[in-house]
Amino acid sequence: QVYRATTREGLEVAVKVQRPGVAEQLTLDWVALTFIARVRRILVPSPNDFSVLVDEAIRNMLLEVDYHHEASNMDEFASRHRFLRFVRVPRWLPQYTGPVGTARVLTTEWIHGRRIGDLPDATGRHAVQLAVQACVVQLLLTGLVHADPHEGNLLYTDDGQLAFLDFGLMDKVQPKIMEGFADGIQGVVAGDW
Repeated sequence: QVYRATTREGLEVAVKVQRPGVAEQLTLDWVALTFIARVRRILVPSPNDFSVLVDEAIRNMLLEVDYHHEASNMDEFASRHRFLRFVRVPRWLPQYTGPVGTARVLTTEWIHGRRIGDLPDATGRHAVQLAVQACVVQLLLTGLVHADPHEGNLLYTDDGQLAFLDFGLMDKVQPKIMEGFADGIQGVVAGDW
């Protein structure tokens, strides 16, 4: 849940509050799903070990509820994409965020903007073009990918910037994979199927 608030100093902030017991529930789900995956493997012989998939999914979900990890992602994303003058990333405010390892609150500056779906058609198309450019740069150049860039996590600001929000799900693309993407795009552009 994200709430808009104002500090005593008058700063508008976004306060992301974690529901109580989320990490504990994820851990219980992990145990239960791992048990189910192992029993399934015994009952239905298969070369696929679904417990590996469960481990990866839950491990990433636990990272997503680690608010200091999310703040670190936010800082790294801002740093790597600073050269894209149209990309905006909220500044996180550690003084209003909970302690490392147990933070249930993440506080960032509030960014004023509108959802892409709420924009007039021409402005919306422009915002989508900016989002596509930013995502292509992530895949081909910086290798740090915002893995959840849906409309709820993007704002178009009044000064024409595209603000990315929610940095819980991120991924890194290896240079070899970035080269593969670039080669594929070159092939399509050149008509070399």
